[in-house]
Amino acid sequence: MSQPLGTMRQLAYVVRDLDAALKYWVDVLHVGPFFKFENFVLEQKYRGGPSNVDLTLALGNTGDVQIELILQNNDEPSVYKEFLDAGRIGVHHFGLMPEDYAAECAKFRELGHEAAFEATVGGADLVYFDTVDSIGHFTEFWTNDSVFIDLFLEIENAAKGWDGKNPVRPSPL
Repeated sequence: MSQPLGTMRQLAYVVRDLDAALKYWVDVLHVGPFFKFENFVLEQKYRGGPSNVDLTLALGNTGDVQIELILQNNDEPSVYKEFLDAGRIGVHHFGLMPEDYAAECAKFRELGHEAAFEATVGGADLVYFDTVDSIGHFTEFWTNDSVFIDLFLEIENAAKGWDGKNPVRPSPL
């Protein structure tokens, strides 16, 4: 069976303490290096309305799977805040880069999954569908665009043969 949605590329975790989460992933799980994106604010929508959520993200790889650690820095309504307000931490979403972004987004909407978060990064779109009732977390799609591909490859390549030094690095953007 083919995988039109593409291979799962990312597991994302919402955390309350980013430094503690990074320490665990690096020291215990030996995953890294992580690239830290401080005060990351995007052109975004939360459940159809405007949002100004401010995030600090850390991205690293274990093999070809990216790990994203997410800390919300403000009280703006968001998919992250609703997750924390429900008393949850941990796996928030997984990310995929479908071959046909528009078709897969239409399919998920037809299935009744709300586009809970939509954003643009460097002109490239991403969306989180609310699949919480179906699989326990959100599903993120990215457009098949060099903005994402180049960044993800840079992070993946940094993890190959990583010697444990310089485990948390500044954003390459």
